[in-house]
Amino acid sequence: MEQVHAFLTDKVKMGKKGQITIPKKIRDEDGLREDDTFIVTHTPSGDIIMRKQKVKAPEDLILEAIKKMPPFDWRQAWEEVREERKRERA
Repeated sequence: MEQVHAFLTDKVKMGKKGQITIPKKIRDEDGLREDDTFIVTHTPSGDIIMRKQKVKAPEDLILEAIKKMPPFDWRQAWEEVREERKRERA
């Protein structure tokens, strides 16, 4: 289910080091936290668009990697172990 956001507009001021503060009502609505990463796009018309970068949780990355793996054939693996043992004993 996709989250629906209210259309909010607010005025912000840039600090000496180029920092801006995202208004609290927007931070609260989107669940923004310190150290979140954003992608900033500067369009040819001069607009600046800031979008939160979607960061996947480590467990999601692990599950994706598992899904990409070929199916595991335990019978073939066991046969390979048996063959390796035969070579080691010879």
